[in-house]
Amino acid sequence: MMAKGLLFLIVTTMISPVFCDCPLDKIRSFGKCSFHIQCKTDVRDVALPPHCLGSTNDPVIIDLVLNNAKSDMFDINNRDREILYSVTTFRVSGVFPKTNLSMLEHMPHLRVLFLVNNRMEIIYGSPFSQLRHLEHLDLSHNNLTDIKDLLQFNTYPSRFRILVLAHNAIEKIPNVSFNGLSSLTELDLSFNRISDLSDNPFQNLTRLGILKLNNNRITDLNGALNELHTLKHLFLRGNQIQNFNAQSLDIIKELETFDLSSNQLEDLKEVVFVRHWKHFDTNSVCKILLSDNQIIAIPNVKSKEVFDRYVRSVPGYGNNIFTVTTELDLSNNAISNISYNAFQPLVRLVSLDLSHNKITNFDVNPRDMIYVKYLNLSCNFITNLKFDSFQSMHNLQNLDLSHNDLEIIPGHTFTNNNKLKYLNMTDNQIEKLEHFRIKMFDPEGGVLDLSNNSISQLSIPNGEGLHLNILVLKANMIADPALIYLCYQNKLETLDMSVNIIQELKNNSLNLPVTLSSLDLSNNSIAKIHPGTFKRIEQLRTLRLAFNKLTEIEYGTFQELKHLSYLDLSYNNITNLDSRVMTDLKSLRMLSLKYNGLYTLDYKIWLGHHFDLNVYLEGNNISCDWLAAALNDYNNGFSKMKPIAHMRSSSGYSLEGIPCEQDAHQLSKLTTVMADERLLVVVQKILRAVEHQNDLYKRIFMGHEINHKSVN
Repeated sequence: MMAKGLLFLIVTTMISPVFCDCPLDKIRSFGKCSFHIQCKTDVRDVALPPHCLGSTNDPVIIDLVLNNAKSDMFDINNRDREILYSVTTFRVSGVFPKTNLSMLEHMPHLRVLFLVNNRMEIIYGSPFSQLRHLEHLDLSHNNLTDIKDLLQFNTYPSRFRILVLAHNAIEKIPNVSFNGLSSLTELDLSFNRISDLSDNPFQNLTRLGILKLNNNRITDLNGALNELHTLKHLFLRGNQIQNFNAQSLDIIKELETFDLSSNQLEDLKEVVFVRHWKHFDTNSVCKILLSDNQIIAIPNVKSKEVFDRYVRSVPGYGNNIFTVTTELDLSNNAISNISYNAFQPLVRLVSLDLSHNKITNFDVNPRDMIYVKYLNLSCNFITNLKFDSFQSMHNLQNLDLSHNDLEIIPGHTFTNNNKLKYLNMTDNQIEKLEHFRIKMFDPEGGVLDLSNNSISQLSIPNGEGLHLNILVLKANMIADPALIYLCYQNKLETLDMSVNIIQELKNNSLNLPVTLSSLDLSNNSIAKIHPGTFKRIEQLRTLRLAFNKLTEIEYGTFQELKHLSYLDLSYNNITNLDSRVMTDLKSLRMLSLKYNGLYTLDYKIWLGHHFDLNVYLEGNNISCDWLAAALNDYNNGFSKMKPIAHMRSSSGYSLEGIPCEQDAHQLSKLTTVMADERLLVVVQKILRAVEHQNDLYKRIFMGHEINHKSVN
């Protein structure tokens, strides 16, 4: 109630507050003298509550949003002047191609100012000169070209931290552009047309920590950033830089984030990798991003860089060295050669992305890979893996080897990698894996994806592949599933063998562990499933057999699958189905029979089913007679089977959105009969409820009479 009263006091206009420039429903209080006000076209007839005028105990905070401003100035009275004087955050949208932003004259207490997407081309005068409390100024998404005299202040704002000039048309940054703004910690000049930094415009920004120059036209840094000794995050992505050396950026050793991706680098200098770890905060993550360049090789470092690395590793040199980690991205280059000691300067390298290059051999010093958790070697030309390179990767969790030319998993390669959570080997040339050669995955479970190879045979011996949880063998050349031997994988829960060439399933076809809960055999050519096929995997919950060539289901096919809850038989050729063949499926809750051309479905076995069973039936030839009877039985509670459709039919004959085959006269009659039967059921339920209510009243009345007699 108190907040509501404050809001009421704010609106002083005599007309309805809903239709004024700053309507009541757009004013919100979030403190005693703190308000969010949203106005349209102008700011008029709004005032502070009296107790907030000149308040010192309760600081006045006004967050003002002005949409579709009709002008860059205010037509104000004394009351308006009071509210504007107290504005601390101002966001305005309008169209001001040429402006002096005179509206700011009335807001000397502004801390945060957003002038985004206002099509500003020229800003006259010094509209920010009085904003000595300014902390954050955003002028992005305009058409500004000249910023030489833009940021002039009578008294330089000591709290000014963030300046955003991104997405403008700035080509040059004169030397005096940021004079006096030594308090800036973040400057964003991204998405402009800057090509030349030779004027050294950043020399006075002695506290700058973040500088965004990405997506400009810079070809050379020319030492323009060498005075920024507090800079930690530098973004140069999307420029035209061809050469880089220590003279270009003397402070590179102090950078946590160095983004030089999407440039034109060909030659990689060792200095890019070197860092002074003792300058960083605890648990810092150093990111070196060099993707999307034209780098052809990663050379060995010089002896000086190697020496510096080991000096930095000595305890006492810097305590933070043991918590700072490095992520290196070299993806999308033309790298074909990686020298053995290329990564020596990188202490605690945890992520390495070398995807989309021309690497044929990954042979590096294993001591530099000890801390690596994520390694991406996808989309290269690797034919073999060196055991030496992987032997020290005790922390490796995610390894991507997809889209290479691997034919086997070399022996002992992953012997020491016992924390693997995800191994991607899709799109290689693997045909047989008679020896798995992966000792152990992470104790919480691992995923192995071998899709899109040419695998016809795979065997995981006892004692290998421990903790494997998910195995994907999609799109291979599996014809005989008996050659996929996984009986020893007592942690395997999900197996995907879809998109293969399996034609038949026999009672000895599936050599799978009893722990399996999901099996996908869809998109094969399975025409026959023998009884007892699934008896070894009695814990199965999900079975997918869609897109095969099944015409019938024999008795005993789903023997022992008493826990199966989802069965997908869609897109086969099953025209008739007797529910009695599914007697074993005691826990079935969802059955998909879509697009089989089904004519009849006997559902009597499901009359006493334990659970409601959704049966998806679109894309079949079932009659409306049968469908009406099935729906009637379910709706009346006689059957647990509920006919359903994923997509309700919008054309042709249908009942409850489920398509069926019937002539119009019979369909009308069936619909009427079903409506009458449902009405009868409803009436019966109402009568039972009335009977129950009458019995209740009788008991209450009789109890009242007994109590009355006992009193007398």
